[in-house]
Amino acid sequence: MPQEIISKKTKTNLEILTKEAVLINFYLAGGTGAALQLKHRVSLDLDFFTNKDIDTKTLIQKIKTKGKFSIERETENTLIGIFKCSRVSFLKYDYPLLFELKQIKGIKIADLRDIGCMKIDAVSSRGTKRDFVDLFFICREAISLKNLLSLFKKKYKSVNYNMLHILKSLAYFENAENNPMPRMILPTSWQEVKSFFKEEIRKINK
Repeated sequence: MPQEIISKKTKTNLEILTKEAVLINFYLAGGTGAALQLKHRVSLDLDFFTNKDIDTKTLIQKIKTKGKFSIERETENTLIGIFKCSRVSFLKYDYPLLFELKQIKGIKIADLRDIGCMKIDAVSSRGTKRDFVDLFFICREAISLKNLLSLFKKKYKSVNYNMLHILKSLAYFENAENNPMPRMILPTSWQEVKSFFKEEIRKINK
């Protein structure tokens, strides 16, 4: 029997939030957004993004009408907590979407190329093993790393990232070494992921 990408409880909770218009201004990205499109691994968290200001008090009230919600962190334009056993985050994200949102069973999900850019951003700060794994599958199945880096510069042009640092971070694995490997659906190994990025960076730097 195929392994589930998200648990039945998480799937149900996602459907509840979607149907009840709690997520009307949000789109799903992160690991679950990638996993629902690539079907490469199991993902547990639901990460929602918007380019609009978040009224956290109103959002909390909306969520609590749909089920139990425990708040882990509430700051300006950020809300993280547990909704009926599922970890959820709601974040204001100022960087533009480069591509149209996907619609999967009524759920708005960022395009894999946008998620790939966000994964590069994550890796450049302190990438986890699952960030590298997601980026590996995005580059293998959707877009080359070289082309994704061009999109990355466009998405984050307001930041003016040091691209030399970005390239180095994509082949720097020390912070991720002790992270657990995600529960995979499509087989791969940590060594394969690392070898892929080392080779891709070598080719880009030629």
